[in-house]
Amino acid sequence: MRKLSVFILLTGLVLSSYAQENVTVPDTSKKKAEEKVINPEKKDSVVVKVGGKEVILSGDAEEAKVVEQKEKKKPEEEKHEKGKNLYKEEYNGDKYKVIVGSEDNPIMQYIEGDDTIVIRMRRKGIRIIETPDGSTIRITKDYNLPEKKNKRKRFKGNWQGFEIGMNNYLTPDFRFPNGFLEVYDGKAWNLNFNLLQYSMGVSHSGKVGFVTGLGLRLNNYKLTGNNSITKDSTGYIVELPYEQDLKMSKIYTCYLTAPLLFEIQTGRWFGKGFRMGFGVIGSLKLQSYTKVKWYENGNKSKNKIKGDFNISPLDVATTLRIGVNGVDMFANYSLIPLFQKDQGPEVYPIAVGLGFRF
Repeated sequence: MRKLSVFILLTGLVLSSYAQENVTVPDTSKKKAEEKVINPEKKDSVVVKVGGKEVILSGDAEEAKVVEQKEKKKPEEEKHEKGKNLYKEEYNGDKYKVIVGSEDNPIMQYIEGDDTIVIRMRRKGIRIIETPDGSTIRITKDYNLPEKKNKRKRFKGNWQGFEIGMNNYLTPDFRFPNGFLEVYDGKAWNLNFNLLQYSMGVSHSGKVGFVTGLGLRLNNYKLTGNNSITKDSTGYIVELPYEQDLKMSKIYTCYLTAPLLFEIQTGRWFGKGFRMGFGVIGSLKLQSYTKVKWYENGNKSKNKIKGDFNISPLDVATTLRIGVNGVDMFANYSLIPLFQKDQGPEVYPIAVGLGFRF
């Protein structure tokens, strides 16, 4: 009886394995099955994906086919394949070499010969040489690594620095004014402190680009007459005469400046650092006053009057600059009159001078 039971059990296992010979149903207890229709219009077959296998069923579900899927590579393997060119190891009988990175621009390089070992990290390296007298160690601080092809060079403009020049102004017909606004030639100074700079290149060579930044502009208009300026009863700027013999009379203005310059740099003329730039300089008035000085009974006296004097709060000036190395020549011409419209004489400030870059 016991033998009969064993025989029946074995027979059942054989028959069950024979029935599963053509169709294998994967274990779905731990893996979620996914179903998709191969032909959505006819819906003649369905694919059930379980784990790494696909079971294709016909429309009547009487036939089935098991297709083995190609196992996906692990992320570590894919990462290794992507970076396989980053590591190279070779031995030619004389030298053992290990390179991390490309051969043209390695991150790390180790070379071991018969009597020399070279360890290199980017541009720095150590060379160990074995001699009959002992080991010699040499440190190399700068390897001549090849520059990357098509590398964009950085453009650096020329705004930051100090400028000094002469002030004046022109009438609408481009003449120097006469009368109470006439200024001394060579005594009316313009000082510019260009503090901040930002450059943006537009060429691959790094020689063409735009420049902007921030700075301060101080203007001193020293008048030639024995007078200053003031407002009349209507608020218009007129002459303010003095009885004293004035030694100095000036109009002072201070502006916050921000340029937008287009600059071209070339080495064809006057050396390697030749450049030319042009553009506009916007200005916001921060302060203005008049000041006079005279001597009375041997004592120096002065009178300083703060006010707006109808001076335009905003200014926009065109500028042209030509320079070599660290020195520029500049010329500025304002497009906005010194005094507001219909509140003073129509004159347009100009300035010419030298700039020193740092």
